[in-house]
Amino acid sequence: MGSIAGPGSRFPTGVQALPVDAPVVDFIDLLKRDGGVIIRNFVPLDIIDQANKEIWPQIEKEQAWSGEFFPKETRKCTSLVRHSPTYTNRFLMHPLYQAVADHFLTTRNHFWWGNSWKESVSKPQAHTGAAMCIGPGAKAQPLHRDDYLHHNVHTEVDIWDDGRDRMRESAVGLFVAGSDTSVANGATRFIPGSHLWGNYERKSPPDESLAVYAELNKGDAFFMFASCFHGGSANTTTDSHRLVYSTFVTRGWLRQEDNMYLSIPHDVLMQYDRKIQKFLGYSCSDPGCGLVDDLDPIYQLYPEELAKAVPQDY
Repeated sequence: MGSIAGPGSRFPTGVQALPVDAPVVDFIDLLKRDGGVIIRNFVPLDIIDQANKEIWPQIEKEQAWSGEFFPKETRKCTSLVRHSPTYTNRFLMHPLYQAVADHFLTTRNHFWWGNSWKESVSKPQAHTGAAMCIGPGAKAQPLHRDDYLHHNVHTEVDIWDDGRDRMRESAVGLFVAGSDTSVANGATRFIPGSHLWGNYERKSPPDESLAVYAELNKGDAFFMFASCFHGGSANTTTDSHRLVYSTFVTRGWLRQEDNMYLSIPHDVLMQYDRKIQKFLGYSCSDPGCGLVDDLDPIYQLYPEELAKAVPQDY
């Protein structure tokens, strides 16, 4: 079991904001404790401006949302990998986010394979990415957990334990501020510690009074477990639009929210390097998920290599 003090105990109570160059272990420990942590100056402002320029044509032509999950004042750019190489290279593949996702979402297990005790390692993959611009007058989004997409059912615990909880999370979120976000214009709110709640132990809806706001300056970011209760907040201004890039990474053996294989055209996909292509899902999840004719799917992008490709044991 974990220590009595628990992860993140060396930090003050309350949701913390750390500089982007803080040790990775600090972000990891605060996520274990609170379920969310703010990162100051995640990307430079000129990089934010470039990403905003790339996605803005989609924001402008996107129709208003119809339904309850997002307010009608929402305009979105979905399939961010398709529309913004800046987002892909500088947000999705940011070394800090990659390190945090790798820590929580890499799956390692051992299995008997005849007389061999075989280790299988499944690495994380991209799950979804969308930019959301929330206009004045928007109502607050209902508090919810994003890991319900994977039917992730939790048992209530008091404190994170590395041994017991190594498989607890199915996705880790990244929210990057494309503009200043505040309580007034609809900053993401979440309930710290709600990642430790059980699905069936609690008989009432999440209590709004427990929520705090992840207020971000342009270029800041927010990491959050998909198991945390959260939601976009009401935009009570008359002239301020809140622009946030929302990303989730998931385990390699789970289905992606965004169907990357259909949403990203081949010519766009081939503009990225192989590491990114694999992270988008063109890779095999060890020991053998995602094969194409018993081969790693990356060969579908590089048919010239097929002649030398040979199926291997799982």
